[in-house]
Amino acid sequence: MPNARSILIVDDEFGLAEMLRELLREYGYDVTLAINGRLALDVLDERSIDLVLTDLMMPVMDGAELASTMRQSVANDRIPILLMTSLPSATPRETALYDAVLRKPFTPEVLLTAIAACLDSRAGG
Repeated sequence: MPNARSILIVDDEFGLAEMLRELLREYGYDVTLAINGRLALDVLDERSIDLVLTDLMMPVMDGAELASTMRQSVANDRIPILLMTSLPSATPRETALYDAVLRKPFTPEVLLTAIAACLDSRAGG
């Protein structure tokens, strides 16, 4: 699919990341995986990504550090970031880094709706 939107999934829980990749591929997305924020930044340096779907708690570089680094980068500051977390709430400073926050567990429908909304909101802005 040549015009597929590209999504970078950043999560150290391999089983979940694989499941999300397969789901999103079924819906026509081009999906890349990274197991932490540091590796995600490497991916962002190498290829064009339309949306980052990241976990919060990961080793090496967590989701908040990744989002903060992306927001300070001219090359990556406009890429929508969708946070996945099982924490009951995030601080206002943290949530300001993300375009949306998904509370785990979530359904495929909730995920797909959130992705579409993030991509649509950044497309116009």
